[in-house]
Amino acid sequence: MGSVIFIDNGVDGFDVLFSTNQIMAKIDEIGKLIKRDHSHRSQPPIIMMVLTGGLYFGVDLSRALDGLGLVHHVDTVGLKSYISDEQGGQVKMISQPHADLGGRDIIVVEDIIDRGDTMNHLHSYLLNLPNPPDSISYCALLVKNNHGPLDFEINYQGFEIGPEWVIGYGMDSEQAFRGFSDIYVKSS
Repeated sequence: MGSVIFIDNGVDGFDVLFSTNQIMAKIDEIGKLIKRDHSHRSQPPIIMMVLTGGLYFGVDLSRALDGLGLVHHVDTVGLKSYISDEQGGQVKMISQPHADLGGRDIIVVEDIIDRGDTMNHLHSYLLNLPNPPDSISYCALLVKNNHGPLDFEINYQGFEIGPEWVIGYGMDSEQAFRGFSDIYVKSS
């Protein structure tokens, strides 16, 4: 992390990209779309949060869905692909889902789709389960406009951003700054 300095509830070298209010408004909007698409299903959908970054977004989305009256289940999956900031590596699954996903509607919740490798890996994993889900939807708070080819459709998207590195609201720099309630982008 080097010589990162905290300033005025932020971080030196980073500017606010999305405020807490903007994020919460987007989550409410996404929650309404998910309720529209899943309220008629025979079983509650499973909100599958991708750890660690997707946990922050996933928890707030789950709360929004509860507020909208959509019964749902929650699960997690752990994936890792970054060696250090902006240096990707091979995707590794570090924890598998706990729920029986067979025949269920899964909504994968991710903080950011950067290159797309992590979600492509998860998509392949879910499709190749011995008893696969009935449906898989993808929900990302942030999607970089320069991501690579995706093997799936993003069904619920928050904000599109450029290629800059972001931190806060689950996104990190060397595992730090995830807990900021705003999302910050590296200053130009």
